[in-house]
Amino acid sequence: MQGTKPIGEIEENLANKTEPILGFRPSSKIKRGPIGILISIICIVIVFRELNNSGVI
Repeated sequence: MQGTKPIGEIEENLANKTEPILGFRPSSKIKRGPIGILISIICIVIVFRELNNSGVI
């Protein structure tokens, strides 16, 4: 069985991939701040809407 990557390493890889798209490097400070909370809420709403539309919920 293959070992899993640490969360920090996964976050670094995602930050490297999203930096050219966003124009800035996402960091833990943004994620924990009010902007990160707002983004998380928006993502949760989108996920619930998509699951509802697809008939899962």
